[in-house]
Amino acid sequence: MLLYGLENDQDFQYVHTRLLVSCPASGPDEGGLFLLDFQRNAMQKLYTASCMGMAWADNKLIVATDDNQILAFDSAFRLTSRTKHRKLDFHGVAKLSERVVLVAETAVNAIGCYETDTFTRIGEIRFNPIEKDIHHINDIWLEGSTLYVSMFSPYDKWFLDPMQRNGAIIAVDLTGFHPHDSIGIDPANHIVVSRLYMPHTVMVHNAQLAYCDSMSFYAVTGNDTKIQVAGFTRGLAITDDTVFIGQSRMRHVLRIPHEMSNCSLDGGIYVYNPEFRISRFVPLPAQQVYQILILQQQFPSGG
Repeated sequence: MLLYGLENDQDFQYVHTRLLVSCPASGPDEGGLFLLDFQRNAMQKLYTASCMGMAWADNKLIVATDDNQILAFDSAFRLTSRTKHRKLDFHGVAKLSERVVLVAETAVNAIGCYETDTFTRIGEIRFNPIEKDIHHINDIWLEGSTLYVSMFSPYDKWFLDPMQRNGAIIAVDLTGFHPHDSIGIDPANHIVVSRLYMPHTVMVHNAQLAYCDSMSFYAVTGNDTKIQVAGFTRGLAITDDTVFIGQSRMRHVLRIPHEMSNCSLDGGIYVYNPEFRISRFVPLPAQQVYQILILQQQFPSGG
């Protein structure tokens, strides 16, 4: 499959980045893991599954799925292991160490600690003792000893009034935390960004926080720069000269109204030049985008 031929666009021919994109299933769309190679103008589907968060650890790519599986791939993107877990509604994934990854367990308001060799759950960071989705935890990012978490509400039951801008990014200091520990955190006491509308991807680039304010159709990058797009934002990756923003089809577009005069339902990636504030949209053969990872050059182009 070809991309949009950005190498022939004088404004974007500098883009040689390779991206890994995880896509959840949606209706007849089975989701999957995609490799986008802008230098070769090529797109390849590496695996079919309802893919959510992903992270590199222990020389493998670890991918959570929303049907409660954890997948592991080698550097050539060959599946090496697959484990099934109880109904936890996995979302974001972050590397704690080469031996442990953190996985957001949205259904139980927790982040589980999983060994990377067996994917045994050994500890947790819990935001609410109730084993029902109260905060709707989405993405996680570990920067040094600080864990950033995006959620629909750090206070109470987000679903009682989903139109309210109760979303937040919280930051938790994990200094001294051991993955075998089980700790409780009140997210309302750790807010660093508030009044967001269903936020998703959170990350740090060049020591500055960046995230997707999804239902506002924004990606927010360094110095609180807001990048407006045409639809629901989820998935974000940043280089020195380009911002890659994922757009997904809103799953509840008729049930949860939005404030914009138009909402694009196309799934794909915006390639955004922050210097000139211009973009191209690269459609994907998937309705949903969850995460975008920049693939370093030492990895192959897929199996």
